[in-house]
Amino acid sequence: MQQVEVRHSFNHSADSLWQLTGDFAGLQHWLPGITSCTVEGNGPRDQGGNAVRSVQLMDGSVTRESLESLDPANRHYRYAILSAKGFDPAQTYIGTFHVIPTGDNRCDIHWQANFTLPADLPADKVDKACDKIRNMYAFFLQQLAARLG
Repeated sequence: MQQVEVRHSFNHSADSLWQLTGDFAGLQHWLPGITSCTVEGNGPRDQGGNAVRSVQLMDGSVTRESLESLDPANRHYRYAILSAKGFDPAQTYIGTFHVIPTGDNRCDIHWQANFTLPADLPADKVDKACDKIRNMYAFFLQQLAARLG
């Protein structure tokens, strides 16, 4: 299993950032390239729930993700990609999103992906896939920082 993590620091309280980013159905409010986000079902899987969000992207494609766990008190959730453009459903992709207070009106966002790739994929293609996810997460967090000013 591959792992990629991106961290970004913000000059905002963890609570205010979580209020914006912690809503599983609210990606279109802060993530660039999202035209809509809807959720069917309720609650995270680890608590017996079945929430699945459908995220429509600007290119018209739809990504479906299940809410695996949610811990609002610790500003943390985990999701699994069920289907997406170019995603092989035989593979696994688990994303973890965490807002961590680091001081007065300061926090970090840690965004991590754990995923599988085909076993026979050459090392350079594995590196390229990891870089693509790392760059995407970094871009999203930089855009969020720019939006917040």
